Amino acid sequence: MATRFDYDDDSVVVIIGSGAGGGTLAQALAKKGIDSVVLEAGKRYQMNDIENDEWEMFKKISWLDERVTAGPRQLTETFPGLPAWIVKAVGGSTIHWAGVSLRFQPHEFKLHSEVGDLEGANLLDWPISYEDLEPYYVQAERHMGVTGESTGMPYHQWNNNFKVLAAGAERIGYKQLRAGPMAINTEEYDERGRCMQAGFCMQGCRFGAKWSTMYADIPRAEASGHCEVRPRSMALKIEHDDQGRATAVVYADGDGNQHRQRARAVCLAGNSIESPRLLLNSHSSMFPDGLANSSGQVGRNYMRHMTGS
Repeated sequence: MATRFDYDDDSVVVIIGSGAGGGTLAQALAKKGIDSVVLEAGKRYQMNDIENDEWEMFKKISWLDERVTAGPRQLTETFPGLPAWIVKAVGGSTIHWAGVSLRFQPHEFKLHSEVGDLEGANLLDWPISYEDLEPYYVQAERHMGVTGESTGMPYHQWNNNFKVLAAGAERIGYKQLRAGPMAINTEEYDERGRCMQAGFCMQGCRFGAKWSTMYADIPRAEASGHCEVRPRSMALKIEHDDQGRATAVVYADGDGNQHRQRARAVCLAGNSIESPRLLLNSHSSMFPDGLANSSGQVGRNYMRHMTGS
């Protein structure tokens, strides 16, 4: 029987979002015997719901709620209602991501020092270095099953597309060419099978070779008895006490009914649009500009991840 926690149970950690952050945290807490309630705005899909069909899967899993977009012309005119391809489902965008698992390089932690001031940008150096993050990279790569040194899994074989790109790269002087690192198994790993190179990674992996909280972390967290996932639960506001500590989350279920789940702590693990939206909507007399917004930067500096395909 699935675990069910009471709305007034203030011993649970409420996690908003079930993707890379929320789904991973739910399993980590479950391993320590800590109870959590995961609020996911989207539906729950099973493995047999995944189709090797680009358009059908786009319509099925995408966050297609109406958006109000402001900013550069390229964004507002080209994608007025769809500024990002974000998944609305249990597992979040770990269903859709391509599995590419690159590390930031050391120089990228000090871009302002490397590049200097740029007009229209507010480049800053990170307050931490690559060396600070390196052990956590290893931990994450082992958890997800990333090909390469951390797991010992070989990199992917070169498909025909890669061979063409590699030939061009070699002609202009590139020396190090490899298909990876990817959080897609090239051999059995963590009870998941290997990649079949079907080519529909961004529509969801039917084989479970690509790491996703949909079929890895979330089911394990639930199986522990310490996690309840509530699909079709749209977070509306985070409440806090007189000391400013989060105490509850108000959300709407799939029928539009509002509920209030009390919490010992709240983890906001939505996406780059929904997380700032919720923080701004959670304004109060103590936090008139929204939660966690003393800098005034919440909801600003949104940057698109450009792709070509």
